[in-house]
Amino acid sequence: MEAIILGAGPCGLTAAWELAKRGVKVTIVEKDNVVGGLCKTVRHGDYRFDLGGHRFISKDEELVKEIKTLLGDSLLRQSRKSSIRFKDRQFDYPINIPNILSQSSARDCFRFTAGYLASALGLYRSKAAEGSFEAWVDKSFGRPLNEYFFKPYTEKLWGISAGELSDEWAGQRISLLNAKDAVLKALSFTKEKPRTYAAHYLYPKLGIGQIFTAMADDIKHMGGKIITGFKPVEFKISDSKIKSVVIENETGEGKILTASRFLSTIPVDELARLLYPETEEKLDYRSLRFLNITLNGIADLSNNTWMYTPEADVIMTRIQEPKRRSHLSAPEGKTSVMLEIPCQYMDKTWTMPDKQLLDIVLAHLKTLGFNLRPYVSEVFSSYAHHAYPILKLGSADHVKSLRKKVAGFANLATAGRQGLFKYIFMDTAMLMGRQWARNILGEPVRRSTIETIHNEAKLLESESMV
Repeated sequence: MEAIILGAGPCGLTAAWELAKRGVKVTIVEKDNVVGGLCKTVRHGDYRFDLGGHRFISKDEELVKEIKTLLGDSLLRQSRKSSIRFKDRQFDYPINIPNILSQSSARDCFRFTAGYLASALGLYRSKAAEGSFEAWVDKSFGRPLNEYFFKPYTEKLWGISAGELSDEWAGQRISLLNAKDAVLKALSFTKEKPRTYAAHYLYPKLGIGQIFTAMADDIKHMGGKIITGFKPVEFKISDSKIKSVVIENETGEGKILTASRFLSTIPVDELARLLYPETEEKLDYRSLRFLNITLNGIADLSNNTWMYTPEADVIMTRIQEPKRRSHLSAPEGKTSVMLEIPCQYMDKTWTMPDKQLLDIVLAHLKTLGFNLRPYVSEVFSSYAHHAYPILKLGSADHVKSLRKKVAGFANLATAGRQGLFKYIFMDTAMLMGRQWARNILGEPVRRSTIETIHNEAKLLESESMV
């Protein structure tokens, strides 16, 4: 058996790792010049920056054990601390109802409480479309708190109305299914703790990308191949099976790779167009630009792993200080900051010169209490084109249609965040890759198929094994 995997992100690399351990000849094709996908780490002098707020957690004991073995002493066990910087105040994160009330005015406290009770007692019904994120939050937290916090942050992050966004991912990403548990706890009516995010996580000393560079090295050591700087441009098909794939780099140099099994982790609509050029369905992705700033003359920004910034007129959605995850992310006595800025691919924000964007973010940071202009040393950007699948109402039908086309080929599968067009965690993508590898090796599926791994509507981070 020979296998070809398109995409060297967490899903593709884990699939190849699993196959290489079993002696299968495997080749990975990655369009970037480095591996890791959305989980790569960018080095800038003595500083390291991830693409986003990554950390390794999983409820899969086997996967956790494998990563610990792979990285050994290079894997740190860290504690998570996050907060929300909003309207000149700092709130706890995960959301803590008593904290929100203590930090709010008497008028806002009344509005939030009354709004929740109206929803809980059925006195208020959301005007947003059923199945939308906006309707879900209206019901779970009440309309006033939605308008105050959730709605502006959500619309800034996704670039569309909260009423157009599906609620599919909400239960897995927001720590309280509804405010009831938190309110009862605050009033001492229950001893049950509202479920929350994992307090601890594992993190490599050299950034989250170290997991995947180490995995790639292990794959190559076992005989696997990793081709970077190339992307698929055509499939050779016979009798409803993929026979080979043509890949090219930016200069037009081409190669033809042949195998008996194929796994794609590239965007599923791009895959469908390669298989069927007449395909019209196009899925929407939210892009991210990361403005990475090195600071001189300041040793620490805060004690938070990251800070959310939900205000609509603040350009970034999260402020992160890489050294909070690993002390090796910045030189001793110095620090850095990475700002997550949502945008659309090639729009004004994506293409804006670094220095112009820096002026904007420094002004916004100052309104939040961080005057960093005197300490800025260097600034550069990194980018994620297909960062988040935008799960609009009705998009599930388009995804189903695209995946049906892919399913017409017996030796081809699609998986991962882009491959399934699902907003999944890093470890879920890794488990999907592992499951696909075990499936083609003929091992029985024990509990999950690729499509149903961690598909339950509950907070996944709360069950971490680390």
